[in-house]
Amino acid sequence: MPSSYTPRLRLEMQAAGENLNTWGAPKLNTVINRIDYSIAGLASIALTGDHVLTSSNTADDEARSAILKFTGTGGFTVTIPSVSKVYQVWNASAGALTLTTGAGATVEVASGEAALVICDGSNVKAVKATDFGGARLINLGDPTDAQDAATKAYADALAFNDVALPGQGPGTAGHYVKSDGTNAGWAAPLISDIDGYAADQAVRHAATQAAAEASSKALAIAFAAAL
Repeated sequence: MPSSYTPRLRLEMQAAGENLNTWGAPKLNTVINRIDYSIAGLASIALTGDHVLTSSNTADDEARSAILKFTGTGGFTVTIPSVSKVYQVWNASAGALTLTTGAGATVEVASGEAALVICDGSNVKAVKATDFGGARLINLGDPTDAQDAATKAYADALAFNDVALPGQGPGTAGHYVKSDGTNAGWAAPLISDIDGYAADQAVRHAATQAAAEASSKALAIAFAAAL
């Protein structure tokens, strides 16, 4: 009975009684070497167009490697075997790469990006963290696209036009931040700080006084008529 091969890494499995006195060396060493390559091996692939990873039962191949580094012009599709496997993908090519099995979901890896990619035998998916557990993202560049993340410093500069804000503490309750255009500090609210307040109050006072006078005249006329 001939040897068989594992479905994912294509490692040779010894059949009973086969390869007598040759299984240890070189065949077992070959299997060990391919296991080593599947855990830590790197395949560097120069792309000039769409590419299908090489896959072989009896020879070394690209699909068995743990790390796939792509160079070249980029902007191509890379087809991987339709078996479950994890790949570390390093896109050092000049364009985005699309990883696919030929069916199911695909993953795009941008130029210059390194991504952890998993395949369930049909779909390809990038592993992305969604819960950072309170950890901070640091050393971010300023955003350029609408969906880019922004740093606190960048947001503060937009919100406050580069005016440094004072910290909170005792004595600041009920106060507001007042800026002279260069420096900002806490201040108690003053009537003089409210634009148009005095003029508004003058108008309100005149209207109230006019209403009161009109009411007094109306009462006087009504009283005189009743006499």
